[in-house]
Amino acid sequence: MFVGWIRGKTLKDDLESFEAIQSIDSNLVFTSYQSNPSLAFAAYDGNRMHGLLTAYPFEDTIFINNFYYSKELEESDRVRLLSLLLQNINEARSIISLAKRGDEKLFEPLGFKPYARFEELLFSGGGVSFNFSSTTAKSISQENYQTTLKKFDKKAWHEDRYDYIHNCVAKSSTLMLSNALGYQHSYISTKGFVKISPWVMELDTPVEAEKFLRGVIYHRGLKKITAFAPQVKEIIELYESYSFQRVKQHTLLYLGSKPKIDLEMIYAL
Repeated sequence: MFVGWIRGKTLKDDLESFEAIQSIDSNLVFTSYQSNPSLAFAAYDGNRMHGLLTAYPFEDTIFINNFYYSKELEESDRVRLLSLLLQNINEARSIISLAKRGDEKLFEPLGFKPYARFEELLFSGGGVSFNFSSTTAKSISQENYQTTLKKFDKKAWHEDRYDYIHNCVAKSSTLMLSNALGYQHSYISTKGFVKISPWVMELDTPVEAEKFLRGVIYHRGLKKITAFAPQVKEIIELYESYSFQRVKQHTLLYLGSKPKIDLEMIYAL
């Protein structure tokens, strides 16, 4: 098994083959590689991809935004992907990553520590069972979403993440809802699933947050919807009140200085 830089020339074909055996967000992988090829690594058995990792650098932190591997990839090679990233980072910046349950053992030997627990939530589709008026729709359809996104995302993450969201995460299937108190971005990620990512609200705005959740279900509710939310009681209860189910636990990990993140503002990672 070869573990090294992602092979850019064959990346689209490699991702298509990899996606046949592993659920991945191939568009996010591709845009992340285009933005930062020096922070993109993969494991290959001959010409077949069996694992990959990409990361995005912000001013103070580096975010591992994709980490996938097949069942065939040995644990030592999974760790090797993480080690290669660390070896190719010269700046003294914190590194953060959302690890699914069981993957913590790959990160911890490298010095990663737990920051917070997250829940993976799933809405199984089937339409809406509530009233969603045109007045409500207009209240979360602010045209100039950029100002709101920049303001509240930076307040929550203490980082300027606008370019990442706009250039890497956003795609043709993007639905952006926003008003003066927050924003919510969703898109079709893989195999017809809609992913809410990211979603940030001003503190103590539960009524507005509910409008946003109703909005994405109204627009996307015939498809399955997934989100990764921190274990904040009010946030999880909001999802569950609209038939989202907890399907898997994850841990937000960090390496280096502990980042400052206002989890109460983050409704979806």
